[in-house]
Amino acid sequence: MLRGCHGAGKTTLIDYAVEEASGFRISSIVGVESEINLQYGAVHELLIPFLPLIDDLPVPQRQAIRVAFGLEAGPAQDRFLVGLACMTLLSRAAADRPVLCAVDDAQWIDAESALVLGFVARRLYADRVGMILTVGDAGELPAWQQLPTVEVCGLPDDAAAELLRSVAGTPLAPEVVDRVVADAERNPLALVEIGSHFTGEELAARAYLPEPIPVGRQLQERYLRQVHRLPADVQQFLLLAATDVSGDRSRVRHATAAAGIDADAAEAAAEAAGLIKASGNWAGFPYPLIRAAVYHGASNADRRRAHHWLSQASDHAGDAERQVWHRAAAAAAPDEHLAADLQTAADRARDRGASSATAALLRRSVAWTPDDGVRARREVALAEAELVIGHADIAQEIASNALPRLSDSGTRGQAKVVIGDALFAQGRDVEAAEAFADAAAALAAYPAASADALLAALDAANWAGRAETRKIASIPPPSPPPGTAPAISDLLLAGYQARVTKGYDAAAAPLRAALEALRADDLEPLIGLKWFALGATAAGSLWDDQALLDITDRWVRVARRRGALTQLPMALAVRALADWLTGGLNQAEDRWRELHELMAASQNTGMLNIDYGSEAFVLAGRGETARARAAGLAQIREATARGQGGQADIGRGVVALADLRSGQFESAVDGALPVIQDDQAFLTEAMLPELIEAAARSGNHEVARSAFAVLANRTRTAGTPWALGIRARCQALLDDGSDAETAYLEAISQLGRSHAAVDLARAHLMYGEWLRRARRRRDARRQLRTAEDMFLAMGAAGLAEQARSELRATGERARSRTPETELDLTPQEARVTKLAADGSTNSEIAEQLFISPSTVEYHLGKVFRKLGVRSRTQLAHRLPGRELRKEASVTGSDSGRSPAAVDRPHDAIDRNLGAMPTPPRLVGRSPIPISTDTSDGTGTRRSSNRGNPQSAPQPKIARSKWQAWRGD
Repeated sequence: MLRGCHGAGKTTLIDYAVEEASGFRISSIVGVESEINLQYGAVHELLIPFLPLIDDLPVPQRQAIRVAFGLEAGPAQDRFLVGLACMTLLSRAAADRPVLCAVDDAQWIDAESALVLGFVARRLYADRVGMILTVGDAGELPAWQQLPTVEVCGLPDDAAAELLRSVAGTPLAPEVVDRVVADAERNPLALVEIGSHFTGEELAARAYLPEPIPVGRQLQERYLRQVHRLPADVQQFLLLAATDVSGDRSRVRHATAAAGIDADAAEAAAEAAGLIKASGNWAGFPYPLIRAAVYHGASNADRRRAHHWLSQASDHAGDAERQVWHRAAAAAAPDEHLAADLQTAADRARDRGASSATAALLRRSVAWTPDDGVRARREVALAEAELVIGHADIAQEIASNALPRLSDSGTRGQAKVVIGDALFAQGRDVEAAEAFADAAAALAAYPAASADALLAALDAANWAGRAETRKIASIPPPSPPPGTAPAISDLLLAGYQARVTKGYDAAAAPLRAALEALRADDLEPLIGLKWFALGATAAGSLWDDQALLDITDRWVRVARRRGALTQLPMALAVRALADWLTGGLNQAEDRWRELHELMAASQNTGMLNIDYGSEAFVLAGRGETARARAAGLAQIREATARGQGGQADIGRGVVALADLRSGQFESAVDGALPVIQDDQAFLTEAMLPELIEAAARSGNHEVARSAFAVLANRTRTAGTPWALGIRARCQALLDDGSDAETAYLEAISQLGRSHAAVDLARAHLMYGEWLRRARRRRDARRQLRTAEDMFLAMGAAGLAEQARSELRATGERARSRTPETELDLTPQEARVTKLAADGSTNSEIAEQLFISPSTVEYHLGKVFRKLGVRSRTQLAHRLPGRELRKEASVTGSDSGRSPAAVDRPHDAIDRNLGAMPTPPRLVGRSPIPISTDTSDGTGTRRSSNRGNPQSAPQPKIARSKWQAWRGD
């Protein structure tokens, strides 16, 4: 990327690169400033030479790019899938000859094209594709962040003086040269224009005057004077060309003819004057400054006439959206018919996912609406559109200004919902909760909408902190119409309110019903986008790992498909947390890499309360405790400063987890206690086992038993294998002798039925530690090896080292290095290798990892050389765990196992379990008497008994249903 001020020479450099790229296939475009740009218009224009290759793309990519480019009708496409399709297309175009893509004035292209080109540029690795972009010094889009950048500044003094003398054509005194170079700030374009416009005598005279030599705006005025010396028809042609932003030569010529002007003669005269360039069906200006001078130098009446003729040309070309846009620019007074047409065009743009165009069209619709009440309603729609494209502050201002002018309660409630969404997107959670609560009251006549608003208030309050949550939870919910089934929002609202006002047990049933509805095949996508976040939180709170994976997977897919940029970052963050819990640390990192890229492409980098705490949890999961702790402390400081108690609790949880992993058990207890006391859904359930472990290891048995009482009650209510396994593992920490061993075996059995890979590996680790302390070294080694293998496969190096340290304490010598460390594979090479060994083709790998097939081939070539193999079959036998899986598939026959299970990677965990005794059923026995006052939601108090036969199915070792660490 070349970045610099206007006239610094960026265009000259990019033209030089194009001219010197002999043997390349060249495609170049120029961005043009406009209030409205067609979605994917720039990247479509750039890839026109390669469009014949579209049919060679994989079907999903082919469909995505065809719909995005308007070649076929279809719903809004995932922008990252469009980006992958463009990258694959370029990679295939470069198969015969290398490709060079050049984009001048890239700051003016549409946001969707910027996102796609930034996506592609960051992934150009082993492809024979080059990309050069130029941007103004203040025009860099967030989408261009992290690209290699060259700053193009003024010329060195000697070079600037030489350039001035070469264009002046006459000798200049040194003092004159110094004055001109200083006034022009060594800008090449300014030097060329000044040197060619003024004679040597004029320059000498001006050099001694106090007024500056004309540059910048005065240079623009100089272009305008040049335009005004041309015939009127040529001036009007130039204005039409400046008014059209598409660069479509035929459109400009058609408008010129409609205005009664000889297009051939006018174009020839403008080109001869050096004010325009034309090639094929493209026509444009050599410099943006000329276009600006022509357009802004014209009168309002002349500009409106130009838009009028272009609206007719657009209508002739069948471009309805651009046609109504030019109609609006040609209008001189508010017009309801025109405003309604603009709103209709905005609705069409929104349906196909063109968010930026939607907002631009609604802005014009609002501007031309004559009735103030109708205008206020359209302003609410505009605020919603601004929120979608990440302009939360603008959305809040627009909706707030419209609110006093709205007459009916329904529209007022809708405006307050938008204000709440905008405040929530800015991290102003307390204000957001209050705005949503006000919206719920305003929408009282509409029970479904009122429930939605109240649930949104409760969600925002949860981020704000416990006090605000209790306040919102006390608001009575609206009564649904008689005879209607409860909606998802009704179920979630009932569940979350019950959790705060009645207790965990009372919340379980409505939350389970909500999870079932959110996973239904016929779920309306927009309904899902509203409530996936609360659904995922409920799934985690109920230890329902399958629901957590299903909902977060659907959330990400729906957000992608709808182009919901305010939803996708949060969806990726929560999915990364689910990946971490299920052992997919590499997948979690991939989610965060994509999340950061998406945030870079957004104009609002603080949107939607992005939970960076989940990234810190991933760091802690890897054992990178110092980084995790620093991230958690930073989150506590920032969230506290913003008044976000819920976010601060997440930071405290991260710090407590980091302290536990690094052996600072007392600090971990101190950090976890306030998190548990605030009782934030999912976070509390995640931190209870950590608090119990930290308290048990630090000798704080009172805290450990108190926390276990809460955990035992909640896990019994949840009743999932994940929950029961967690309870058994924590119970083992509090038990002695054979009771502890029985609990550890139950934990391994239950967790083996779940997706909770990290918790399962930790159960093996803790059991191994317990066996070592019991001087059963051989048994300890089996468990510790299993834990080490699982942690290594997950990428949790810190936890793997903990297991390795325990192994050394058993007297075991250092084990041979794993294939990953022996071969020193990069993370990307490891991912490519595992997918290739599982039978994926290069194209399939490329699609999954968002890279090009050429990059896949490049990585595999390096891996083949490192392993000394020549085929994928040989590669498969060299991957970590292959021999272990083979061993697992032949150790004992178990008729209860699925035939397919023996070939799955996770079955390596069973290889050391064959000699273990099956523990007795835990019926009617409680190793530690537990009598805790826990509410069951009915006002009755009951004791919690871990030995309940209904809550503790018979453990069966080596029957793991835990699915791959890959997270699929």
